[in-house]
Amino acid sequence: MAKKRVTRKELLKKEDEFVSLSARIYQYVVEHRARIQWAAISLAAILVIILGVSLYFRHLNQKALAAYNMAYKSLVSDTSSQAAEESIQRSTEELDRLIREYGWTKVATLAIPQLAYLKFGQGNYEEAIILYETFLEKVKTGSIYQPMAYFGLAACYEAKGDHQSAIRYLNKIIENDASFLKEEAMFSLGRVYELSGRRELSKDTFRSFVSLFPQSPLLPLAKAHLRNGS
Repeated sequence: MAKKRVTRKELLKKEDEFVSLSARIYQYVVEHRARIQWAAISLAAILVIILGVSLYFRHLNQKALAAYNMAYKSLVSDTSSQAAEESIQRSTEELDRLIREYGWTKVATLAIPQLAYLKFGQGNYEEAIILYETFLEKVKTGSIYQPMAYFGLAACYEAKGDHQSAIRYLNKIIENDASFLKEEAMFSLGRVYELSGRRELSKDTFRSFVSLFPQSPLLPLAKAHLRNGS
């Protein structure tokens, strides 16, 4: 079938339609020029604010990272016993300042369990517990950092003599099959059961440990607990 030929009249009609549409757009722009200008200015202002806030947040994150690096440097700078104690105290103060001044940054969030660990080492178990709980409120469920905080909480409660709370947090780790701390948590659970006088549960836990982790470097200790508990 031959292709239908477009007549000159039809072409002129299409051009007229295009010119008419262009004229209507131009007329709309003229009539609403002020509104369009304000919309463009508002959009530009929003983009400037977003860019400014982004750069400001980046600046604060960099400052937070610098504060974190200073705290870490203080922690590892000295090796003598007295100097190490002073370094730990200085690092504790710097991490505390980092969390207070840049609390919403990722760096400050990750500094919380490190400060909790230092508090634990200083015997400030209640402060360490509060810090670990604060950290858990900030991280997402299923985060890789959750088991670490649970383990820290278990250690704090064990140090306080609250074995039941320690057991509760260790079980939270063990219940998560994907937890990279499951091996350490199960060994600790058996040990805490033993400390709390629940010898049968301790033996059951160590038997499970021997079965599940035959290549563990903790295996000889687990077997020793089984022999001593029998």
